[in-house]
Amino acid sequence: MSVVRGYLAGTVLAATALVLGVLLALGGFIEFIGQLDGVGSGGFGIPQAIVYTLLQLPDLAFTVLPMAVLLGSLMGLGALASGSEIIALRAAGASPVALARAVLVTGAGLVLLALALGLYVAPPLERYARQYRTFAMQGPSGLASAESAWVRDGDVIMNLSQLGDPTQFGGVYLFRLGPPGRLASVARADSASIGAGKEWTLDNYAESRFGDAGVTVRRERRFAEVTGLNPELLSLTVVRAEALDGLTLWRYTRYLRRNGLDARHFEVEFWRRIASSIAVAPMCVLALVFAFGVMRRAGAGARMVIGVVIGLAYFLISRGLADSAEVYNLDPLLVGWLPTVLLVLITAVALARIR
Repeated sequence: MSVVRGYLAGTVLAATALVLGVLLALGGFIEFIGQLDGVGSGGFGIPQAIVYTLLQLPDLAFTVLPMAVLLGSLMGLGALASGSEIIALRAAGASPVALARAVLVTGAGLVLLALALGLYVAPPLERYARQYRTFAMQGPSGLASAESAWVRDGDVIMNLSQLGDPTQFGGVYLFRLGPPGRLASVARADSASIGAGKEWTLDNYAESRFGDAGVTVRRERRFAEVTGLNPELLSLTVVRAEALDGLTLWRYTRYLRRNGLDARHFEVEFWRRIASSIAVAPMCVLALVFAFGVMRRAGAGARMVIGVVIGLAYFLISRGLADSAEVYNLDPLLVGWLPTVLLVLITAVALARIR
């Protein structure tokens, strides 16, 4: 059975690599075209657009990997089925369950690749890509370092810690200047996010205002601060779930929950990454199920259509649930795992029906 396992693994991996390469080339080209509007802004030129596109490829690879695995498995295993090699394996005594286990071993290896991409490789590169593009277009504009940032908007001076750092979550300080340049107030918030209209939402806001009568203290759970600073520049100092690696994302989620803040968006992102990676394995087995069924004599075009439809359905359900989690207060664990659980159940039922 080890020979069969190796043969099936080679077939699936070769076809998956081909499909993934095509999808990355297409997605990278589209990303590059989208950056051409910014060419000429500051120091952002064609070489910088190419570098930015290349840095985005790992994130794109993680996004399309489940579909690439499904399409590659359909193409590879479908070719074996068309050549009656799957039938020959069954005639030699290999049951559908045994073949599914052999394919599942290959899927497990691809799961490890997906976890590495989604949790550790893609997020820091995506964050660096955004910094690279913004600095090329805007210049540093007062950002002091990767650990802390000083930015000014009129009479308001802000200091922001690097929220993506595993040991520092939050730390937003605001200093307001009075009429003759005197310090009018000092404020602090645990964390910040940017909304529409260049407005900051500050969590656990506390302010000490200095006046002739003394110091007055003000505390608010959430406070909106409007600023005219460039949103792209500001976003570099604000935590984004998509830009955090797996360990940092988990720690930041725990930090938010300990402080009574809304961690739903970050929890959904964490579980979605893990569930999407796990979904790669049943994609391989699902392709094998089609190789036993009516798709055994179908052409490559029909297999591609089936794979694209299933892959898009999984992607749309996954993203739709993730976007709806905050609106409808859905459980993050349920939202993250439901598409993958449904995929596993459908695959198991379809495999059980094979005779």
